[in-house]
Amino acid sequence: MRYIKLFTALIAGIIFAGCAEPVIFSEVFQQNKEQKIYTAYNLWYTDAADMNTLNIQQGSFIPAGTEIEPVSTSSWSNRINFKVVPTGKLHSIKFSQAERLCTMREFISYTFTTTPKEELFKDLPDNVRERVIRGQVVPGMNQKAVMLAYGPPPACRTPDLKLGTWIYWRTPEDAIRLVFRGDKVRTILNVGQER
Repeated sequence: MRYIKLFTALIAGIIFAGCAEPVIFSEVFQQNKEQKIYTAYNLWYTDAADMNTLNIQQGSFIPAGTEIEPVSTSSWSNRINFKVVPTGKLHSIKFSQAERLCTMREFISYTFTTTPKEELFKDLPDNVRERVIRGQVVPGMNQKAVMLAYGPPPACRTPDLKLGTWIYWRTPEDAIRLVFRGDKVRTILNVGQER
């Protein structure tokens, strides 16, 4: 009897996983046919085929405001596949709900945007814009500029953006802590191992 229950649970799990529908970008953004999709912030990676959902600031990055074309998503393999339009290069993000504490649909909605680069960077002073383009955050930058340079901090370490401290990973072993006073970065601390 126990084996029958176990077998039934296994079959139900396989059927449920197989029925998981992919996330459709155009549905997430209620996108018009003419609208393009862009990166909402710098997307960091060391391997284009295996990008980390934590956006670890190591290796290269796809700049904020870069046009992309969705290729596919898979709830079963937790993959978000897309092509960077200017280079034609394929990229794949391995989505982790445990690290981001959101659904794949929610992650896509804040990682990509229909807002073009000019609008994303609007109202940023030239010196701040240059830092963001280089993937840098320095004291004095506002939260909008930090979000463009590093993206939202992983919710597993920064569960509320209203907190005065955001934590990001520079490498898989080392993290930094951005301390805000109001809307501006006051201090950047290297806090070492945070995982």
